[in-house]
Amino acid sequence: MINALYKCVVQYWLLAEVWIMSSIVDRLAMARQYLDEAYKLLERGDPFDAAEKIWVAVKHATTALTIAVLKEAAPPKGVSWRSFVKEAFMKAGLSEDEASKWASYFIDVRKGLHGDCFYGLIYEEEEHRPLMERAREYIDLVDKILKKFEYQHSGKP
Repeated sequence: MINALYKCVVQYWLLAEVWIMSSIVDRLAMARQYLDEAYKLLERGDPFDAAEKIWVAVKHATTALTIAVLKEAAPPKGVSWRSFVKEAFMKAGLSEDEASKWASYFIDVRKGLHGDCFYGLIYEEEEHRPLMERAREYIDLVDKILKKFEYQHSGKP
């Protein structure tokens, strides 16, 4: 009986790990897809929809990171998104300064692109364009961290 229960728990745990890895891979792929769509929208002169696509790309990449590193998709009650994202980057090996910089970028994208630009219909080239252009760097960084983090925790080279 205990042996059967143990096997059941191990199978559940393995399924959960597979689901988590699948979710992380899927979210990162979606982030890249949204980012590509955003840059096409920018080329066509639609910064408002591009801003929202970039926000969604950054959000998906961030969620992939926090699921992988913190085992949570969103911050617990009472913890700000800035602190939550910073903690994920720090736990993934970034310095406190780097983690703070990227957590601030996440908040800036949420406020500037999602809030001001998409919902507020305010697009200012010098304010919003740099956030849009930096999105690929952010997603590439998260991808690099996730690959490193996966290898560290899977035992694979």
